[in-house]
Amino acid sequence: MMAQWILPVLLVQTVILLANILHWKRRRAALITQRSDDLPKVSVLIPVRNERQRLPELVRMLQCQNPAPSEIILCDDGSDDGSTQWLQQNLPVHPAQRISWFPAPPKPPGWVGKNWACHQLAQRAQGDWLLFLDADLTMEPHSIASLARILAGCDQAQLVTAIPSLQARSLPIGLLKLMVPFSVFTLLPLTFAEKHPHPSFGFANGQVMAFPREYYRRFQPHYLAHYTVLEDVRIAREVKKHGATVRILDARELFRVSMYDTVRQAVDGFSKNGVAICGSVPSAIAVALALLAVYLLPIAEGVRFGFTVWHGADYLLSISLFAVSGWMAGLPPWYGLLYPFSIAVGEFVLWRSIVWYIRGEVWWKGRTYPLR
Repeated sequence: MMAQWILPVLLVQTVILLANILHWKRRRAALITQRSDDLPKVSVLIPVRNERQRLPELVRMLQCQNPAPSEIILCDDGSDDGSTQWLQQNLPVHPAQRISWFPAPPKPPGWVGKNWACHQLAQRAQGDWLLFLDADLTMEPHSIASLARILAGCDQAQLVTAIPSLQARSLPIGLLKLMVPFSVFTLLPLTFAEKHPHPSFGFANGQVMAFPREYYRRFQPHYLAHYTVLEDVRIAREVKKHGATVRILDARELFRVSMYDTVRQAVDGFSKNGVAICGSVPSAIAVALALLAVYLLPIAEGVRFGFTVWHGADYLLSISLFAVSGWMAGLPPWYGLLYPFSIAVGEFVLWRSIVWYIRGEVWWKGRTYPLR
């Protein structure tokens, strides 16, 4: 009977999750509305590609930041949906005012578009900290200042990253997104991700990443990851290779992110990253088979031969793992009840990603990227 042999695996994940909950409490980034005059100068840097529908609200939120960051720069990464025209009509070209934009120069061969745009943004930034944000984030008027307070106390960290509150426009998208916090919080001890020097424990979230300017200029993180579609994890691993320190924050109060508007976009986005998250095609195949064995086969076994106390324990632990890890990233805890559907959708996406990587290229936002 498989169920009794799977229980120890779930118990190990439970121990990791409990340790991460305790760590997460110490990493909460609170929204603070009191004004402070001793904040570091922060350059807010945002790559933009095909974000026409989000740009008006994004710029409004950036203009409402109180106090205003020292500079806000957007880089248009060859958009073809009207984003370029909107930026031309509504923002001055950098350098000009506190918030500005510029078009990315032609992308050299081998560069992923976002990495090239971030690299160009960093060359123009003048703040003490370079804060890279994705264009699909939403925020409160004091979000960036609240994060700047934390950066002021992170003198020993060379990479500060944060996990915002995940938002889902539909249940299928939400169940697919649930696989992200589940994978992070039940498999990766956050203490190791921050402090252990081995690059395999490197983790960062590209939606929110901040570097001291001098450190960035010296090591050029986006150049080191210029060909990588999963640039955030690669950058975290490069940071660890150089002996630097990572800090991972709970930024649910500061930022929210939707990421994908449609199921197709979500499937394409996770297909782009699936194998990269696992590390290789053989690792991705092993992960896909392990997910089936641990989370779906016990259910099939119970249906076929009858449920036992072992099956009940496995099922309750699995629900708890998905519910709590999802809650840690802002998703509704009741999603945990539907974890078999998350696994099923995740399996489809992971095998699709495996096919893409065997084929040797991935597709994203109208571009095809060859894989090394």
